[in-house]
Amino acid sequence: MNEHTAPTKRALVHYSLIALPLSFAGLPLYIHMPDFYALQFSLDVGALGVVLLIIRLIDALQDPVIGYIADRKSDKHAALLYIGAAALTIGIAGLCFGPPHPSVTLLWFALFMALATTGFSIISILVNMMGGLWKDNDKQRARISSWREGIGLGGLLVAALLPATLQSYISAHTAFIIFFCVFAAFMTCALPLFQAFMRNFSANKQRSKTSSVPSPFQIWSILFGENRSFFALTFLSFLSASLPAVLVLFFIRDYLNAESFTGLFLSLYFISGALFMGAWGMLARKHNLYRVWLYAMLLSIVTFCGALLVSSGDVWIYGAVCILSGIALGADLALPPALIAGRITAQKKSASASQHYAMLALLPKIAMAVAAGGAFMALDFVGFKAGQDNSDAALRALLIAYAAVPCVIKFLSAALLWRLIKKEGHINEHTERSTHHGTAHIS
Repeated sequence: MNEHTAPTKRALVHYSLIALPLSFAGLPLYIHMPDFYALQFSLDVGALGVVLLIIRLIDALQDPVIGYIADRKSDKHAALLYIGAAALTIGIAGLCFGPPHPSVTLLWFALFMALATTGFSIISILVNMMGGLWKDNDKQRARISSWREGIGLGGLLVAALLPATLQSYISAHTAFIIFFCVFAAFMTCALPLFQAFMRNFSANKQRSKTSSVPSPFQIWSILFGENRSFFALTFLSFLSASLPAVLVLFFIRDYLNAESFTGLFLSLYFISGALFMGAWGMLARKHNLYRVWLYAMLLSIVTFCGALLVSSGDVWIYGAVCILSGIALGADLALPPALIAGRITAQKKSASASQHYAMLALLPKIAMAVAAGGAFMALDFVGFKAGQDNSDAALRALLIAYAAVPCVIKFLSAALLWRLIKKEGHINEHTERSTHHGTAHIS
């Protein structure tokens, strides 16, 4: 292993390919499966909502515990990985194949959804932690994140298109059985490669630089400690992205009156994000990572302002909005993991690295829950009805929730980031110079 060279493309592929099945599975967990069970198995929507709320809360609360276990059992990461992969695979299989009898549908859904989300969280935390500790150089961390998130966006794109495409020819149930088979093929290819990466990954060597004592449970001190400003602005950034994410289908169908273009709009969003992921990585290697993220936030703000100008039938304008927001998405996905890795190294907190990444995994889940709950309650208050004729006031409220509120939240996030840059800029620049040569290289 040469400590002073960048990761090879072979090593990057071994590390990043696991993001393909992970992202491919993530979309149905949060988007497809609730709708599939409501339509295919006639699951009561109210009961479905209660179960999902409970599972989402458990999913969020277990992330710090998973991070703590990963820190305490750093020599058992391979076992944790396979536990996560098994839980995710069994969970997706159970959800896609469906219950053996209608009487157990709700229990079946709850059990396998909880199993799948737990496996998803275990793998995500391990993958992000290892990517962050792989190199000490912020520029290389951004490159590693760009590879991982770019491949992940490819998985999201395939997951977004595959069910709808299959259901044009076969039943939804059969389509999701095929969906599971594709997921299993992706996981079968990616898991051995990631295991090969793990064999060469010297997490214990990285940790031994700062402490040989296992980290205690310290999630609250992590959240409210010296990184509280970073986590606050990151949460706001996630929240601004979560609002349009939970409302996009309503916006396309009920405001834009362009439901037939839904697949095209989602494809533009994910494809632009994947294509420009490399561009963000190149910018990050040439400029300060915090400033690059600020540029992406400003692009998001401009995009949200553009969305406010969209009227019913403005397909071309909204297509441009999807492309620009997809471009900004790439930075939102790639840069926060790289930035928290730099802060962990600078603060000599590698012993609690997994708990830091668990917190980073926790924030978007809380943001999504807040966005969904707040937006749906607000739209219900003004009388908005999905898929029905709505008043001008209700459609205006949808537009405000989809574009105006996220714009304000993203502006607040950008303001906090600018404040952090001004406060810590000299520290960040010093960190980048002092870690110009990465460590723990895996060739």
